[in-house]
Amino acid sequence: MSIENIKDKFLKGEIKAYELEDIIFRDVHKCKKEDWGNACKDASVLRIDFLEQKLGKKFNHIRKHYDDFCSIDKKTTAIEQIIGGAVVPLGFGGPLKIKGNHAIGEFYIPLANCEAALIAGFNRGCNVINESGGVRSIVTKDSMTRSVIIETPSIDDAFKLCEEVNKKGELYDEMKKAAEREGKVSKLVDIQTFQILNEIQLRYVFQTGDSMGMNSATKYAANAVKVLLEKYPEMKLKALSGNMCADKKSTHINVIFGRGKSVQTEVIIPLEVLKKNYQLMNENGEIIKEIEPRDIERINYSKNYQGSALAGTLTGFNANVANTIAAIFAATGQDLAQIVESSSAFDKAEVLKNGSLRFGVFLPCVEIGTVGGGTSYATAKECLDMLGCYGAGKKPGENAKKFAEIIGAAVTAQEINLLGTLACGDELASSHIRLARGK
Repeated sequence: MSIENIKDKFLKGEIKAYELEDIIFRDVHKCKKEDWGNACKDASVLRIDFLEQKLGKKFNHIRKHYDDFCSIDKKTTAIEQIIGGAVVPLGFGGPLKIKGNHAIGEFYIPLANCEAALIAGFNRGCNVINESGGVRSIVTKDSMTRSVIIETPSIDDAFKLCEEVNKKGELYDEMKKAAEREGKVSKLVDIQTFQILNEIQLRYVFQTGDSMGMNSATKYAANAVKVLLEKYPEMKLKALSGNMCADKKSTHINVIFGRGKSVQTEVIIPLEVLKKNYQLMNENGEIIKEIEPRDIERINYSKNYQGSALAGTLTGFNANVANTIAAIFAATGQDLAQIVESSSAFDKAEVLKNGSLRFGVFLPCVEIGTVGGGTSYATAKECLDMLGCYGAGKKPGENAKKFAEIIGAAVTAQEINLLGTLACGDELASSHIRLARGK
């Protein structure tokens, strides 16, 4: 069957949109492995043709921005029913001097976003950090979780099962063995129990190497549950995901126990560095005040803690962490929905006795990977390579930890800059207007 025949059948509804790659690969490219990418491209063209015909519109930019979103080895596509690429402006900031356990040196940070002034502000934050000798950034926790709901006959049965799991005896060992059976690098490090009457949430905690690990955690938790249900057939699996994980939601459990990578940062900013980079000016452009550490400390308290508490935030005790996380996630092929919990952050600003400012950010649940997901496709792969983080590290998890330390450092640069900007009167408004609208 030719590509024209396939197109005709597809437009008539005789072939489904999701079937195109396999049919084109089989009938047009004769199952030649090296042609899987061509089959994927052909399928995307037929889909965009279909949409244009159905809707009576042209989608030239979507068609133009198709890239290599397929895996020849796995014979898969990044997502289903691809028609092209959604383009976001991609810039870079830096260099940023980082003193991590894995990320050591100066880094240029890829940032994909549509907000004028974001990269300009980030660069000023980098200058402040670099002039202060760099930022310390470390990963303190490393885990990925999946919480499973188990229904038991009674509250007593639920309580007994929690006790049995918590003592880490034979049942725990059997579940651990089952969970790790298919994993190359993933290890089960804990099972946390939470009882709600006759139901239990079993929060399986894994280390997953350089992958973000959500799919691995789900698969391996399911394998562990099979062992549990074989031993206790009177119990039931109610849901493979019970929201105590907690995935793609802003939650206290991820702050307390961590999920993904927990990152801590710290930079000591001398008084003269703040004064040099941040000044309050009048309408004539004359300096009327140089910003000092006490100004940052006060704004951090009033905005990030008092203001956030009044607004009722769960985990958003920061200035604009989501901006930085989103820009890096979009650039590097991360799961965009996990911006929600990955942006959980707590800023700290403290004036020291010598007049310097101790500034840092606590990010309890940065959920990222350097292998798997969208990390191996097109521009995402190149952006990770720009950071020296693409692929698996020499030791499992090494590259992902390096990436997490870079993210923590980048967040710190953006946070100190926004707080400094807010200390400079209406600069936040004027800079955005000037860079976005040319006024």
